[in-house]
Amino acid sequence: MSVCEGEVGQVELQTKFGTITVDEDQIIHFPRGILGFTDYHRYVLVEREDSVFSFLQSVDEPGLSFVVIMPELVRADYEVELSEEEIDLLQISSPEDGKVFGIVTIPENVAEMTVNLQAPVVINTKERLGAQLIITGDKYHTRHNVIAEMHKNAYLLQKQGAEEIPESV
Repeated sequence: MSVCEGEVGQVELQTKFGTITVDEDQIIHFPRGILGFTDYHRYVLVEREDSVFSFLQSVDEPGLSFVVIMPELVRADYEVELSEEEIDLLQISSPEDGKVFGIVTIPENVAEMTVNLQAPVVINTKERLGAQLIITGDKYHTRHNVIAEMHKNAYLLQKQGAEEIPESV
């Protein structure tokens, strides 16, 4: 078993990255699991201050971890509209309660790294509930090249900023 009881209110997780200690109130419950991994319902979000990437680590399976990124870092125009059913599932009462991540796939050639923007992971940070949702339509896909999208995003933001600067007289 990958979970070891630590101090009161803390859990030690044996992961493929080593042992991490998390507070029990950091555990996020995914009632439906993650697509392809529906048997696993408890995860922790391991954020790193020195990186745009975070990890969604299974509490119950040490080898199960997803690299995630906030989609707006890849596409500034990224939006997720939740249905009433999804709002109820996640018990979201305010947009500030929700945090959205895209799952990243990192192949051998890191330049070909992609993010799934069609099936984001949405977490209610207040209630510690999560779900992977499917966005319909053709705006987002399952494989957006992270580096290409970030460069395009930076260019568009820079261009937008330049257009907003008034010329001096």
